[in-house]
Amino acid sequence: MAITEAPMVEIEHLSFWYGEKLALRDVTMSVPKHRVTAYIGPSGCGKSTLL
Repeated sequence: MAITEAPMVEIEHLSFWYGEKLALRDVTMSVPKHRVTAYIGPSGCGKSTLL
């Protein structure tokens, strides 16, 4: 039986605002340990805000 490791980072229902501008809406994700993870998207979509 495999043992499941806890994720390195776990985000649940994160929303982020810059004043009246919504930058992130209800983001939920897990980043596993010992894996390469890429955040891909167009300019201005919230990648850096999430990091």
